[in-house]
Amino acid sequence: MIKGLMALFTTGVIFNPLVLLGVATGLFAMARLTDGQIKDLFFDYHLYLLVLLISVVYSFVFKKVYKDDGITPDYAAMTFSSLLGVVKFVFAAGMAIAFVMMLSF
Repeated sequence: MIKGLMALFTTGVIFNPLVLLGVATGLFAMARLTDGQIKDLFFDYHLYLLVLLISVVYSFVFKKVYKDDGITPDYAAMTFSSLLGVVKFVFAAGMAIAFVMMLSF
Protein backbone atom coordinates (compact mmCIF):
# COMPACT_ATOMS: atom_id res chain seq x y z
CA MET A 1 0.00 0.00 0.00
CA ILE A 2 2.84 2.37 0.79
CA LYS A 3 4.43 1.59 -2.58
CA GLY A 4 1.18 2.55 -4.33
CA LEU A 5 0.93 5.84 -2.45
CA MET A 6 4.55 6.65 -3.29
CA ALA A 7 3.83 5.98 -6.97
CA LEU A 8 1.10 8.65 -6.92
CA PHE A 9 3.62 11.27 -5.86
CA THR A 10 6.53 10.16 -8.06
CA THR A 11 4.43 10.08 -11.25
CA GLY A 12 2.83 13.44 -10.49
CA VAL A 13 -0.74 12.19 -10.88
CA ILE A 14 -1.72 13.50 -7.47
CA PHE A 15 -0.72 17.04 -8.47
CA ASN A 16 -3.28 17.24 -11.29
CA PRO A 17 -5.81 19.91 -10.23
CA LEU A 18 -8.81 17.75 -11.10
CA VAL A 19 -7.44 14.81 -9.14
CA LEU A 20 -6.86 17.10 -6.17
CA LEU A 21 -10.39 18.47 -6.55
CA GLY A 22 -11.78 14.93 -6.67
CA VAL A 23 -9.86 13.88 -3.56
CA ALA A 24 -10.98 17.02 -1.73
CA THR A 25 -14.60 16.45 -2.77
CA GLY A 26 -14.50 12.82 -1.67
CA LEU A 27 -12.95 13.67 1.68
CA PHE A 28 -15.41 16.52 2.24
CA ALA A 29 -18.34 14.29 1.34
CA MET A 30 -17.28 11.62 3.80
CA ALA A 31 -16.57 14.13 6.57
CA ARG A 32 -19.65 16.33 6.31
CA LEU A 33 -22.44 14.58 4.39
CA THR A 34 -24.74 11.68 5.14
CA ASP A 35 -24.98 8.66 2.88
CA GLY A 36 -28.15 9.98 1.25
CA GLN A 37 -26.60 13.37 0.63
CA ILE A 38 -23.51 11.79 -0.94
CA LYS A 39 -25.74 9.73 -3.23
CA ASP A 40 -27.75 12.82 -4.17
CA LEU A 41 -24.55 14.78 -4.82
CA PHE A 42 -23.02 12.22 -7.14
CA PHE A 43 -26.27 11.49 -8.99
CA ASP A 44 -26.85 15.19 -9.71
CA TYR A 45 -25.71 16.25 -13.17
CA HIS A 46 -24.91 19.79 -11.97
CA LEU A 47 -21.77 18.51 -10.23
CA TYR A 48 -20.51 16.98 -13.46
CA LEU A 49 -21.31 20.11 -15.46
CA LEU A 50 -19.35 22.19 -12.95
CA VAL A 51 -16.41 19.79 -13.11
CA LEU A 52 -16.59 19.82 -16.93
CA LEU A 53 -16.50 23.62 -16.91
CA ILE A 54 -13.49 23.63 -14.58
CA SER A 55 -11.79 21.00 -16.74
CA VAL A 56 -12.42 22.95 -19.97
CA VAL A 57 -11.06 26.16 -18.46
CA TYR A 58 -8.00 24.32 -17.15
CA SER A 59 -7.36 22.59 -20.48
CA PHE A 60 -7.96 25.58 -22.74
CA VAL A 61 -6.28 28.25 -20.59
CA PHE A 62 -3.51 26.62 -18.58
CA LYS A 63 -2.73 23.39 -20.42
CA LYS A 64 -2.85 24.35 -24.08
CA VAL A 65 -1.75 21.84 -26.69
CA TYR A 66 -0.53 23.02 -30.09
CA LYS A 67 -0.29 21.20 -33.39
CA ASP A 68 3.05 20.39 -34.96
CA ASP A 69 3.47 23.90 -36.38
CA GLY A 70 3.47 25.37 -32.87
CA ILE A 71 0.97 28.08 -33.75
CA THR A 72 -2.41 26.42 -34.17
CA PRO A 73 -4.11 25.07 -31.04
CA ASP A 74 -5.07 21.40 -31.17
CA TYR A 75 -8.71 21.63 -30.15
CA ALA A 76 -9.32 17.89 -30.43
CA ALA A 77 -6.54 17.08 -27.97
CA MET A 78 -7.68 19.78 -25.54
CA THR A 79 -11.29 18.55 -25.72
CA PHE A 80 -10.16 14.99 -25.02
CA SER A 81 -8.05 16.31 -22.13
CA SER A 82 -11.12 18.08 -20.74
CA LEU A 83 -13.23 14.93 -20.85
CA LEU A 84 -10.39 12.92 -19.33
CA GLY A 85 -10.24 15.48 -16.52
CA VAL A 86 -13.87 14.73 -15.61
CA VAL A 87 -13.08 11.01 -15.53
CA LYS A 88 -10.05 11.70 -13.30
CA PHE A 89 -12.25 13.73 -10.94
CA VAL A 90 -14.88 11.01 -10.64
CA PHE A 91 -12.29 8.28 -10.12
CA ALA A 92 -10.36 10.31 -7.53
CA ALA A 93 -13.53 11.18 -5.61
CA GLY A 94 -14.63 7.55 -5.62
CA MET A 95 -11.25 6.32 -4.47
CA ALA A 96 -11.09 8.94 -1.70
CA ILE A 97 -14.50 7.83 -0.45
CA ALA A 98 -13.44 4.19 -0.63
CA PHE A 99 -10.21 4.98 1.24
CA VAL A 100 -12.06 6.70 4.07
CA MET A 101 -14.56 3.84 4.26
CA MET A 102 -11.70 1.34 4.42
CA LEU A 103 -10.09 3.21 7.30
CA SER A 104 -13.34 3.63 9.23
CA PHE A 105 -14.39 -0.01 9.39
